Amino acid sequence: MAEWDDEQLTAGFRSMMLLAALVERGGRPAAVSPTVRLSPGEKQYGWLPADVAGDGRRVVVITDQRILVGERQWSLGSLTEVRSEPADCAVTLRMRGRRAPVTLSGPWVPWLGVVLCAELYNAAFPPEKRILPGPRRPARSVDPDLRFQRQRVVVPHPVHRGDRHPGAAV
Repeated sequence: MAEWDDEQLTAGFRSMMLLAALVERGGRPAAVSPTVRLSPGEKQYGWLPADVAGDGRRVVVITDQRILVGERQWSLGSLTEVRSEPADCAVTLRMRGRRAPVTLSGPWVPWLGVVLCAELYNAAFPPEKRILPGPRRPARSVDPDLRFQRQRVVVPHPVHRGDRHPGAAV
């Protein structure tokens, strides 16, 4: 990372932490006054300077529908992976139709990573591993004494697809 002011690094990291806490509580990034032309209903969340690996420093704009990096733009729907590295002030983006990832770095990039994850994953950070779609299996109890559940002392965990828990009270 080149020539970033310590105050900017601190402010960017603090903003990331505050936004992450908000998103984890179910909140959303706040819209700001637009600096680019928006589509009807589109909201801009912010803009920031960032170093683009192999392409120098560019202005990055993030909306609820797309990310603009200098003159290039991608819809958020084309993003296939967001790899956030807050400690390195970096985020790597993979997109459909683009062979090489785009890596951004700078003091406000960790905040950008949280905005992207909020939009794509409804979480502050990317999921640890890919979740492949497939049939869900009902949860199994690991409690060897289901008697407490039958007596309604312990409320059973909800089970997907309406399957009944083996020890659920009738």
